[in-house]
This record gives sequence, structure tokens and C-alpha cells, in this order.
Amino acid sequence: MRKWLLPLLALFFVAGTVHAERSFELKAEIAVSADTGLPTRIIITGYNPRATIWLGMSLYPYLVKDPITGGHHSFKELPHGEFHNEIPIDSTFWGGSFELGLWGKKVPKVDCTIDQCYWCKKFGFHVDESLAYKSGLLTRMTGYK
Repeated sequence: MRKWLLPLLALFFVAGTVHAERSFELKAEIAVSADTGLPTRIIITGYNPRATIWLGMSLYPYLVKDPITGGHHSFKELPHGEFHNEIPIDSTFWGGSFELGLWGKKVPKVDCTIDQCYWCKKFGFHVDESLAYKSGLLTRMTGYK
């Protein structure tokens, strides 16, 4: 019995790792200028285990009064696999913030059931089914001149 138990357990563990599904990943790094310490871009990387998802990206200036209408919003379709995207940061957003989200569904305006949906009016769709989220500040790094 012992002769076949160890190989059977080894096969079970190997088969389990082969079939394990990798989950959604979303990472954000902020690149800063070595001269000023101010943010220059957001580097977004991650993994999508589905056929298609959407990356929502929002930038907000300092002291934004309305995050929906006062922010700069964009979306990108992401196919299955690893992804990499970069958002340049100009002086408009220094001292502000950002939000990133992975979304599972894109709902066209014709299928939207939300009264007066801002997103559908502006873009012709909205996204739904939040899968991952990151946010952060676009402030100056200390220690720079």
C-alpha cells in the first residue's frame, strides 16, 4: 500500500496545481521625477483570467469638488492574460489622486436600467461587476529638492 500511496499523493498535488486558476491581479506603481519628486506616470500591471474585462482609470485634481464630473475618466478593454498600461500625469493632477478598477461587465446604454446614468450619457456605456480596485495619491515624494 505504501508503494503506491506516495506517488498517488504526488500526482494529486501536481494535478491540483495544474488546474488551479490564477485570479485577477491589479498592481499600480507611481513613477516620480528624480529631479523634483513629482509623479510623472502610473504604471498599471496585472492579470486577467477571463476572455475580456475592462480597466477603469480615473484621475482627480487636488480638491476636486465632484469626483464624477471633476475627474478625468477612461476605460480600456483587457484581453485574457498579463496586461501593462501607463497613464501620464501632468501638473493638473499633482496633489490629487487616482482610482483604478477592473470590471467584469460593460453595459451598453441601450441595456442600462439606471435613471440618468452619467456614464452612459458621457461614454455610451457603464461598467459593472467590480473585480479589483486600487487608489492612491499623486503627491510629491519627500527628500527631493
